Amino acid sequence: MNTINCNTTVALTEITPADWTQTELTQRAGGLVREALSSSPTSVWRTHREDMLQTAMLTFLEMADKPIGYAYAVVRTALKNYRWVHIRGLNGGWKSQACIKHGYSVMNFTDCLAKDADETADAPNTAVDTLSARQWESVPRPVEWTLLRRLTEPGQTQEEALRGVLHILAGMSGNFYPEQLYRAALIITLLGRDYTWEHVEERTGLCYEQVFEIYWGWRKRHLGPYLKLSLLHQEMIKLRGQMRITFFEELDPTFLNRAVRKMVVFPHGIYTITYKRRGRKAGKRAGQVEASLQKMRQVNGQKLLRAMHLGPVGEITKERLYEASFAVERKLAAISA
Repeated sequence: MNTINCNTTVALTEITPADWTQTELTQRAGGLVREALSSSPTSVWRTHREDMLQTAMLTFLEMADKPIGYAYAVVRTALKNYRWVHIRGLNGGWKSQACIKHGYSVMNFTDCLAKDADETADAPNTAVDTLSARQWESVPRPVEWTLLRRLTEPGQTQEEALRGVLHILAGMSGNFYPEQLYRAALIITLLGRDYTWEHVEERTGLCYEQVFEIYWGWRKRHLGPYLKLSLLHQEMIKLRGQMRITFFEELDPTFLNRAVRKMVVFPHGIYTITYKRRGRKAGKRAGQVEASLQKMRQVNGQKLLRAMHLGPVGEITKERLYEASFAVERKLAAISA
């Protein structure tokens, strides 16, 4: 009598990471991150969890067509490499150099079975043939390096890089003067694009000691902390900077007539637009919001402010704003003389 062994039934298709939903992918990646950070202090969790979660999710997506067991092994290897490089700071050691030279490899058993079943294969089935080579970078997908590459990529102009740095500094800064902000962004951009210190001194009119102090001071207080934030937090900072500072050619008339303090960058300088409501005893225009363009300059150790009236909100034009900027410059030149 013939019998059927039900235990021999196997699935024709194996589940892969491509079959997971986004929620399941995030949960599985988070589980591996918790496993990798299980013995780490709270400070390490706060600093590295977001980047490690990103690393795990991207690696799962790269292994989307592989069996789950193989994908898990590759993700664990990626997280170990992250810990070795970013948390322990040993990316210059002999072990890390060996990883860079030879690459991490994980045994792919599905490839092994396929090779064993292929009787017509000409090449011998050696141990090397059963390895699915996975070459890892010495620093896999760090957020801060991605940002720096974006700021200095070959296709990006110096003006675009300056705007990016300016938005970051504006988003990270609290109380500051627009001239100080723009000068710091210019120095960081020029030095980041390999200009010499002498060239930066000539562009800014400052001596080496002043340029050095501004460069490292703003990097330490603002740019450094920004690079340690998660990707989502970084985008929020940049959006905040874009709301606080804009370039004249990109200035929208509707935004110009919104009574929100803003800084505008012209080709010849950076200025602040302030808005003030007229008092109740001011006659017919009582309660009306009016705007002024102003700029500050330090003369003999004293900070002096000069401004030009732009008119009531709702009637301000870019032409009027442009003319007012030169009027402010003439006032500043008069006090400097």
